[in-house]
Amino acid sequence: MTRFRGEEQPGFLELVGTWLSQQSWFPGAPSRRAITRIGGLRLPAPSGDGDQGLHLEMHVFDVALAGGRERVAIPMALRSRPSALAGKTALVGRLGTPQGEMWVYDGARDRAFLAAWHEMARRQQGSRNGRSRGEAFADFDAWPAFTAKLQREPLEAGLTTASRTAVTAEPDDEQSRQTVVDFIRRPEPHRAATLDTVMRMARTGSRTVARVLGVVTGSWPEPAGDAGELRWVSGDLGIIREAALAAPDAAGLARTALMEGSDFTAEARQLGRVLGDFHSDLAATFGAYPQTGGQLGFMVDRAGSALQEQWATVRADLDESEATDLAEVVDLLKRQLRDADQSMTLQKIHGDLTANRLRRGTGDRGWIIDEAGGMVDHALPMRDVVTALMSLADLVMDTAHAAPDVQEPEGGTPDPVDFGLWYEQVTKSLLQGYRDSEADGAGIDSVFFHVAMLTEALELFHRWDGRWVFRPSMLLQSET
Repeated sequence: MTRFRGEEQPGFLELVGTWLSQQSWFPGAPSRRAITRIGGLRLPAPSGDGDQGLHLEMHVFDVALAGGRERVAIPMALRSRPSALAGKTALVGRLGTPQGEMWVYDGARDRAFLAAWHEMARRQQGSRNGRSRGEAFADFDAWPAFTAKLQREPLEAGLTTASRTAVTAEPDDEQSRQTVVDFIRRPEPHRAATLDTVMRMARTGSRTVARVLGVVTGSWPEPAGDAGELRWVSGDLGIIREAALAAPDAAGLARTALMEGSDFTAEARQLGRVLGDFHSDLAATFGAYPQTGGQLGFMVDRAGSALQEQWATVRADLDESEATDLAEVVDLLKRQLRDADQSMTLQKIHGDLTANRLRRGTGDRGWIIDEAGGMVDHALPMRDVVTALMSLADLVMDTAHAAPDVQEPEGGTPDPVDFGLWYEQVTKSLLQGYRDSEADGAGIDSVFFHVAMLTEALELFHRWDGRWVFRPSMLLQSET
């Protein structure tokens, strides 16, 4: 059989350069560039694809731009005929070869490449030169083999340096197999902190994150020292995860409930519980410890200053009666802050946990936390609770602002929604769910939580041009 390598074909690198300039994850603006292939691997074609001239390749390129150098990875499916199933958005371009014209597709969207990628991880295969290998986790090696007869759907990756695809394999024994695949477009010679976090959590039995099922790593040379010497380094090229990572998020589900005037308290309680269990898993995996006296004092000063600064920003936007009532709440919280002497627990948390980072799985999988945007060390767990609640508050504000345009699916006018009551009930349920979890719930009953909620609520009030859509539950708790 004649050896075929995509990078050896005339016009291949030019084709790559043109396609790269059109990709959102590629940082270089259109300009003169020099592209060099520095690594990669070739995969055997899986069963189920009828193209006898199919070639599956993963390429790692060094791209020299006017502003510096970038490393990119591109999975490719080179076909002897066009693929109607791949779609125009997956087409990289057409390439003339001695064997005839070939159609080049982005492997992240090609069924055969996706099947071969899963098989490399599932079977824990390595390349002939030993510089690439697949790894299987969470019993992924016991799954049935993947064939090209699968369905795939492009997804938002949550990372600017990756492409995400949802994969549904052909049903086996009437049970479909679903995964989510991230192709790392700009690989690094070290594992991403978020990925390392979820892999370590999975090893300790956590089910609050989407488990990693498989990883494919590759190698490439990098300069070492000033003598121009090169050393080979390795990094992740693709990650296979549980399908729950692509499940609907809480923000979308909550907005739908608001638009329909539906109750969301049961879901909110589940959200609070999974968040608490997530914090418990993080503490069990990475540890937790109490603040020192100095850390407590610094937190008291910072919380008080933030509250006072935000209060000064919005006070002029309130009417006299409202300003007087709220001033009493602010003064009460500041006094309670000064008297606070109980150290809080610090640990690893998400750190950017909004409602769109909470996803509802199907079946017995339940809710999970999408780790994208995290993680933060040495922080208060209550911070995640505050950001989740305030992202829901912002969603309520946005939906209430658009309320006159809300209609029932049948075209009628829905009953008026009491947005304030809806948010109060959701808040109470989420906090109760957190208390029911494995986490230490003391943080959400502390003055620091109330201060953080009020500070964020005042910022939200200011951002929405001095309009209250509801009175945050934290204020009512403080008044009592």
